[in-house]
Amino acid sequence: MIESKGLRKYLPIIFKVFFVTLSMLIMYIPVLIIIYQSFNSDANAMQALHFGHFTFSNYAEIFTNRRLYQNIIDSLLVSFWATAISTIFGLFASIGINSLTGKAKKTLKFLNEVPMLQSEIVTGISIMLIFSLLIPIIPQIFGFPTMLIAHVFFTIPYVIMMILPKLEQTDESLFEAAQDLGCSKTKALFKVIIPSLQTAIMTGALLAFTLSIDDFVISYFTQGNGFYNFSNYVYNSYTKRNFSAGAYAYNSLLTLVTLAIVLFVSIKTGTKKKKGVSK
Repeated sequence: MIESKGLRKYLPIIFKVFFVTLSMLIMYIPVLIIIYQSFNSDANAMQALHFGHFTFSNYAEIFTNRRLYQNIIDSLLVSFWATAISTIFGLFASIGINSLTGKAKKTLKFLNEVPMLQSEIVTGISIMLIFSLLIPIIPQIFGFPTMLIAHVFFTIPYVIMMILPKLEQTDESLFEAAQDLGCSKTKALFKVIIPSLQTAIMTGALLAFTLSIDDFVISYFTQGNGFYNFSNYVYNSYTKRNFSAGAYAYNSLLTLVTLAIVLFVSIKTGTKKKKGVSK
């Protein structure tokens, strides 16, 4: 009887540990395989996890493989510009939505969520059809312009989703106090309101960059004229059997850099909260 009670006591803990461990394995095993393959001399052979010997040559291939290097540059170019544009647009869109009240605010918040619920393949085809109508006017439109516009289109809602809740929690009296102290509305916005949203803006920008850098479906339908991002390089090279192991190396570096940024933002946010509690 005592043993049965002891087992019941620890059963919830066992289940929690089991499911947390299982969830972490599901999320991180693919990441670990990519890192494993980035040091594998036989990664180019496309054999299932067959390890030849330890090597750093896959990392050098990022720069020596011209096609891979160019597609990485194209991918980073689109992602950095898309992140910058979507963050600016998302910030001011959030401020505009927050200034509304009642049904107008609820309607715009709902409309912001619709693109996030939309299937990527439907979004990609729809954007492709719109740009196809412009080919008679701008024959070389497909490539960097179309991919950038498409990435800005699908990342803005996520930036708004990150910034708007924080903006709603911001005390409205801050804006009024800044005006009472002599600031114009524009100066109060840039000197008081936007700095108070710094963490939310950084989170939104990081999410936009993460979504843009590894997007495949929408990018596939908006690429063209020799302009391809990294995800499309991986798809094309696998189908044509000329895959470069440098792709594993690049993905490993990108994962580690992104993880470092996320940890930095988390630590910074945690430090601010602790300072606020201590005060």
